[in-house]
Amino acid sequence: MTLLQTLLPLLLSFMLTDTPELHLQQDLQKDLAKLQQSNRYFISDNSTLNPSLQGLAQDLQLFALVANLDLSQASYQAQQQGPHRVEQWLFSEGEIRSITQVQSNVAVDTVVTQRYLENRPPTQQRIQNNFTFRTYLISTSSGQAKLYYLTEAEQGLLAYRLGERQVEIGYTAAKEGLSDVLPAYRQEVKRLAGKLPQQEGFR
Repeated sequence: MTLLQTLLPLLLSFMLTDTPELHLQQDLQKDLAKLQQSNRYFISDNSTLNPSLQGLAQDLQLFALVANLDLSQASYQAQQQGPHRVEQWLFSEGEIRSITQVQSNVAVDTVVTQRYLENRPPTQQRIQNNFTFRTYLISTSSGQAKLYYLTEAEQGLLAYRLGERQVEIGYTAAKEGLSDVLPAYRQEVKRLAGKLPQQEGFR
């Protein structure tokens, strides 16, 4: 057996191993571009009665700072829990103490009943769709899960939080099935986060 034949399985194992990658920066750019190119959405912000895209863009700059951190200074761990790929970078020093990335592939196949105000009988509609969510949880030295960011690959930005400030994005033409799957998905992320180091305080 040649040296190449001996080393080939080992080399392939390295090639097939997922390289840790934080997708936050590309999600920020994609989501902001989607919002800038459309007006078919509305912003809900618990800190102001007049939320704006300009204010949202300024908020995302803070997430961009996190996205550009040197991850080589962090310890890394990953696990697969059902449809959820959970990756975490832990820092022993600095203001940012952990970054958690949860990527979830969720399929919805359900029947919803549409009811009408007029004297029309209710109708049923079957909804089938696939969703790829990514959730980011960032804890700081002053508290757990201080920053939160939720996006869906096709729909775009859904929500984010900066401390006590919470922002939600609604869409006039939301992806079919999103409203059916999103509440349960957010609860599942909350459950997952409660089992992770430095994210027990996520809510």
